[in-house]
Amino acid sequence: MKNFSTAINLILLMLIGVLFFLYFSLKKSSSSSDNQMPDAKGMSIMNKGKAVRIAHVNVDSLNVKYQCMVDTKRDMESRENSIQMEFANKNKVLQDEYLAYQQKVQSNNISQVDAEKAQKDLQEKKDELDNLQRKHDDLLKEAQDRENVILAIVQKYVANYNKKTHFDYILAYAKTGSNILFANDSLDITKEVVAGLNKEYTDSLQRMSAKPH
Repeated sequence: MKNFSTAINLILLMLIGVLFFLYFSLKKSSSSSDNQMPDAKGMSIMNKGKAVRIAHVNVDSLNVKYQCMVDTKRDMESRENSIQMEFANKNKVLQDEYLAYQQKVQSNNISQVDAEKAQKDLQEKKDELDNLQRKHDDLLKEAQDRENVILAIVQKYVANYNKKTHFDYILAYAKTGSNILFANDSLDITKEVVAGLNKEYTDSLQRMSAKPH
């Protein structure tokens, strides 16, 4: 069976990889904001006579501090471990029973009826393992779907955040795996973005818990 831990970690790394190269390019609200200098965060560079405002989000921090990501990873790993343990236990039972069956056949110490019964039982256990494999595949698919949902949430939040800050580019930065080799801390808006995302996530959980069951 495939290594569940590796598979789930790869899905989460795919999410991080997408965020590494993610940027949001938005129009300024007016021509006056084209020449507006940054306030506390961000920087401006001149491009064809116009100031281009840039900031960045630290993906490493986002991955460990955005509670939605933390909860998703914890949930995936918990279900992964459950499936892995169940598969290991059932696989050992199947192997032991198959060896016992083979020994009886080789020693001619099993009747036709018992042989057919043993074969049926072995097939049923094999079907259970196949079903666990399908559950594994479904888990990977769900992880991919949740990855897309989280990415969409981050994109939407940053786009709304930028309606007030008016950056031209908000880049994704990470210590490893990023195309950005250096990022000035004064351009880092991660704290504000993570705080806003966590508030939205907490509010959504509260709304869900308040709904009648």
